[in-house]
Amino acid sequence: MQSQERPTVLHVSQPVDGGVARVVADLVRAQVAAGLRAVVAAPPGGGLHREAVA
Repeated sequence: MQSQERPTVLHVSQPVDGGVARVVADLVRAQVAAGLRAVVAAPPGGGLHREAVA
């Protein structure tokens, strides 16, 4: 891995609303702030989709 490449973290979540979705959204926010590339695989719609896009 070259030094300028950011590690990628993949989150896969079926619940797109509620507690699990909030935890995944919080993790993504923290990981992006730490310089990682966070990717979310989840069904479209719901709070998780909106939060991940933001």
